[in-house]
Amino acid sequence: MRKRLGIHSVAIALTIVLTMAGLTGCWSKQELNDRTFVSTMLVDLDEQGRTEISTMFLLPNRISVGLNASPGQDKPFVSLTGKGRDITEAFQQIQKDLPRTVAWGQMRTIIVGDRYARAGMAPLFDFLIRATDFRFRVYMFYFNGEARNIAKLTPVFERFPTEIWRESAHTRRLPPVNIRDLLYSQWNNLGDAYIPELRLRELSVLTEEKPVQWSGIGGAAIMKDNAVIGSFTADETMGITFMKSRTPELMLTAKIADPEGLFSVRLVDIKQSTRSERRGNKVLIHVSIDGKADLVSIQSKLDLHDPGSMRKLERALNVRIRDLAQSAADKAQEEHADVFQWSEYVKYKYPSLWRGWADQTRENLFASMKPVIHARILLRTPGISHSPRLYSEGGSSS
Repeated sequence: MRKRLGIHSVAIALTIVLTMAGLTGCWSKQELNDRTFVSTMLVDLDEQGRTEISTMFLLPNRISVGLNASPGQDKPFVSLTGKGRDITEAFQQIQKDLPRTVAWGQMRTIIVGDRYARAGMAPLFDFLIRATDFRFRVYMFYFNGEARNIAKLTPVFERFPTEIWRESAHTRRLPPVNIRDLLYSQWNNLGDAYIPELRLRELSVLTEEKPVQWSGIGGAAIMKDNAVIGSFTADETMGITFMKSRTPELMLTAKIADPEGLFSVRLVDIKQSTRSERRGNKVLIHVSIDGKADLVSIQSKLDLHDPGSMRKLERALNVRIRDLAQSAADKAQEEHADVFQWSEYVKYKYPSLWRGWADQTRENLFASMKPVIHARILLRTPGISHSPRLYSEGGSSS
């Protein structure tokens, strides 16, 4: 009995010791109070060719806590800027003016300005791959101007600007791109990719006393050989969304010719698949877009009680989606930019063909590769109501 009690007592004592050990301060070598956390990094190039880094920091001393706490008048974040011959030197200019050590583990977004992006982003990629503090899922954005200017926005929906940009990518209102995607395109492809674009404009909001600086989404930048060379329009970027981003829900408006009118649908469960088909020295890239849709509104005299009318809407919808995706593919072809990494299908599936293109890889690739878009969206229901125009020539709906 004593032996059993002794073993039991030792077990209890060991449990207490291990539990108390887990409560003895921070596990890290550096105290939390000695750190300051970056939420967003803005990368620019000034007129003298120096790299300019702006970092946005959260300010815990300005963050109100509790359900009834007032948000206060002061911004709970601050942006600091440093310049140097490269990213590291620019960052050191920021670090030396801070009382705390900068920590990158909580960073969510990187925004690259136009001048830096067009000069070439290889130095940025080299910095990111060597700095082990960065997370590869950090979202990347392009800004057509000086990236530091976008920090002037007025947060309305969120307290921190970073959350506005992160949510735009997280909810897939634009085709998201993260560090991992761009690093992959540099080291495994031709250094080509697309980067979603952010915009800044002055917007009058009824609930605000004066116009606010509003950050919204735009098109997307075209990156070739690690440098931005052009951009996709808003419609072409929508086409990228259909080809590359698994958006859970999306609204789209399309035209119908006979009878003439407009209709809008809610797209759900959009999925993509890509395959290649070789025909001699030519390679067809088949992109299939599948999903379902529900009719939301219609401005046409089309009789929705007729099953044939639903099929007519379905065909018009698929044509609209195919045209959007094809426009994005055509723009990439025109720029000779492999932004969708379709070269991989040739490199790994048809290695002999790829080796034959070695002397002029890019020229042969875009002369011999043709994208073919297939859209198969099923229109499930006509919705809960019909357009008033259906019955405008007499009678009423039953």
